Amino acid sequence: MKSKLIIGLFCCLSVAQIATPLSMITRRESVLKNGVLFKFKTAAVDPYDAFRGRYVALRIQEDKAPLPHGRRLSNGQNVYALISVDDLGFARIVAVTTRRPGGAPYILALVRYIDKGNVRLDLSLDRYYMDEAAAPAAEKIYREHARRDKQDAYITVRIKDGFAVIEELFVGGKPIKELIPSS
Repeated sequence: MKSKLIIGLFCCLSVAQIATPLSMITRRESVLKNGVLFKFKTAAVDPYDAFRGRYVALRIQEDKAPLPHGRRLSNGQNVYALISVDDLGFARIVAVTTRRPGGAPYILALVRYIDKGNVRLDLSLDRYYMDEAAAPAAEKIYREHARRDKQDAYITVRIKDGFAVIEELFVGGKPIKELIPSS
C-alpha cells in the first residue's frame, strides 16, 4: 500500500514538473500570436552587467504614471498600468489602478517607488533574449542608439490579459537582428 502511494506521489510530481514549464511556454506563445501589438520607446541603459547573461538589457522610457488621487500604493504592490497610444504610435502609461480594467489595454506591473506624484513601475520589459553569440553585438548596437542624444530604439510588445511579451527590438527603424554582422 505504501509503495502505491509513493508511486502515485512520484507520478503527480513528474506531471507538475512537466506541466509548469509547458504552461509558461504556452502562455508566452499565445500572447505573441493573439496579443495586441504596442510600441514602447526605450531609454539609455546603465553599463553592462556581466552577471546578467546573454540578452540585451533594456529600459522602457515610459515607466511612470500619475499617482491615483486618494489611493495609497506601496512599493512592490501589483497594479494594472493602463496603456494608450500617442500621436507617433508609441505606447504610454496613462494611469494605474488596483482593479483589473475591463476593455482597456493594460499590463500587470509592480510599483517600484513613488516620486513627486508619479508611480514608477516595473513592467518586466527589460530583457530582449536572443542568440547567445549575437547578444554582445546587439547590446553594443543598442547602446549606441539608446544614448540620451540619439534615442532611436524601441520595442514592439504584444499584450494579452495584462501579460506582456517583447516581440522585437528595433534600432534606427530596423529589427536588431538585421543589423548584427554575420559571422
